[in-house]
Amino acid sequence: MRINSFTGIIILLLLMCFASGCYPIRHDGPYKGRVVDAETGKPIEGVVVLGVWYKEIATAAGGVGSYYDAKETVTDKNGDFEIKGKGLRILTNIGPMHVLIFKAAYEYIGSGLWDSLKSDGGLLKKKITWEEKRAIIPLKKLTMEERKKRYVDKETIPDEKQKRLIKELNREYNALGIPLYPEKD
Repeated sequence: MRINSFTGIIILLLLMCFASGCYPIRHDGPYKGRVVDAETGKPIEGVVVLGVWYKEIATAAGGVGSYYDAKETVTDKNGDFEIKGKGLRILTNIGPMHVLIFKAAYEYIGSGLWDSLKSDGGLLKKKITWEEKRAIIPLKKLTMEERKKRYVDKETIPDEKQKRLIKELNREYNALGIPLYPEKD
């Protein structure tokens, strides 16, 4: 059986993708959700949602990730948010979006893959529901004691990509009497 040159090139490209950890074709985003109070079910306005993408590089010792980009937004009065994503990606090593969700005085969801909100067998699966392609994310309001026991850190990405998160963290730490992060405009 003969393989024409076009088919051979396609097969070679696909083999190189799989060997390098590259995604042959992937559509990234949009990421949509609504954040609600876990007890009342009412929308929470002003929740910071930070999406972070990493380059994934295959090595002999396993995969290595390095920061690529980040986008942040806040929920509106209906608790809704949307992060556009990176769109159609062909032969890319940019992985799926990681998400961080934070509001002062509420529980924190941090740095998991967005897709894990759908399929994670852990605690998140029990809380998050889906309306078509929109995640409904309930956050529990924390007592002052619960807030003092937890620690939330800003992401290790450039500060200009997480201004809203730093501002919200400052609001939380100010309420707890803990030193604040420097805010940058």
